[in-house]
Amino acid sequence: MPEPTITRRPWWVRLLRSPWTWIVLAMIILSAVLLYGQYVQLHADVEVEQDGKKGVVPGITMRSFKLAAHYAWPTAAVWSLLFIWLDRFRTQHLAMWFTAFAWGAAVATSISLVVNTWMSHMLSVQGGYDPSEGAGPAIYSAPFVEETCKATVLFLFAVFLRRRLTSMVQTVSLAGLSAIGFAFVENIIYYARADNYARITIQAGDPTRALKQLVLLRGVLTSFGHPLFTMMTGLGLAIGLRSRSRLVRILAPVTGFMAAVIGHMAFNGISSVVPESQLKIYWFAALGLVAMLIGFMVMRLIREAAMVRNRLADYAVMGWLEPRDPIVMSSLFKRWWVTLVALSHGVRTWWRTLAFLRAATELAYLRDAVTRGTADGTEPEEVALLDRLRALRPVAITESKGARLVAPRLPRWWPRRGAGGPVPRFAPPVHASRAAVSWAPPRP
Repeated sequence: MPEPTITRRPWWVRLLRSPWTWIVLAMIILSAVLLYGQYVQLHADVEVEQDGKKGVVPGITMRSFKLAAHYAWPTAAVWSLLFIWLDRFRTQHLAMWFTAFAWGAAVATSISLVVNTWMSHMLSVQGGYDPSEGAGPAIYSAPFVEETCKATVLFLFAVFLRRRLTSMVQTVSLAGLSAIGFAFVENIIYYARADNYARITIQAGDPTRALKQLVLLRGVLTSFGHPLFTMMTGLGLAIGLRSRSRLVRILAPVTGFMAAVIGHMAFNGISSVVPESQLKIYWFAALGLVAMLIGFMVMRLIREAAMVRNRLADYAVMGWLEPRDPIVMSSLFKRWWVTLVALSHGVRTWWRTLAFLRAATELAYLRDAVTRGTADGTEPEEVALLDRLRALRPVAITESKGARLVAPRLPRWWPRRGAGGPVPRFAPPVHASRAAVSWAPPRP
């Protein structure tokens, strides 16, 4: 029987038919509108009254916002890359990462700004326009509101993409991106407010020094705060999605969310009421918690690798995959190596290799869901994935043992050493394919 061929619609047709195209477009427009609304609210002058005297608090200038963004983006970039790197096996696509980050940066911050301001007025906090002024709202209302806003995108993903969220590293990665997006915009507001205040108040001293001290505090020393709390919600959600018990599916996400809220309350409470001279011991305790969570996530990556190897081995034993596929697909180093080798063969080979890795990993997670009893009726999906792997194998790099980097094809105008002609472009190895057979996927 002839080999299956890869027949796909043109890229622009797939782009227009993909719902993620319109989701990303909607998030871009919504984010622009909401962020502009925040700017208008914070840029406007505010009339205040204290001790029977009326006054005006100047709004934050655009200059302060630009300076604040300059100091805030490195923290967001570093944390975003860390969370994207964490999701290495069943990697989500760029649209999901962008949606999570944009939700935290625009939607969550806009809702939190409105609700926290309202709560400040309800609690009659002096200077209620600024939710950060006053320990009451910072401890009791802000954590609940902010964690709810940041976690909403996770629960939306769980409702509409439940089959895609089956790993703790996935939910933690998306939770971290939502949290760091929230922290990015919040840091811009805090930095801009501090810079603006220092420039209009003589008693504040050097505005540059005051701003850099705040950047060191929020952007470096305590930058783990928002990601740490929202990651707890992500862990609880992952436990619920992977469980067969209906009770656990309900209690695990709720428990994770309450842990995030309580941790956020404790963090804000300690920062608000504990003297600065005594904060160091609490900071080291928080670092210990962060180290424990990092160790836990490293262990989860190791377990994910073992799961991928064991689940793909089921198909290799039956002859539907090559014997080396489970070994290569379950090793991050081998996956990176075959990707690098494929890139040296050309963009087409590199893209097909990435597609092969994604399909193989998807097959492993699908098999794992069947084994755990959380998915049923997956035979058509398994057949489609196996057929796609067979179609991609002749043009993809699927073996790390003995694979070597080769020189890519260079343009004619590129200077070449020696008298030889153009550098040869080696073709990727063609693997022997198996004959198509009628089969049924293995059952646990």
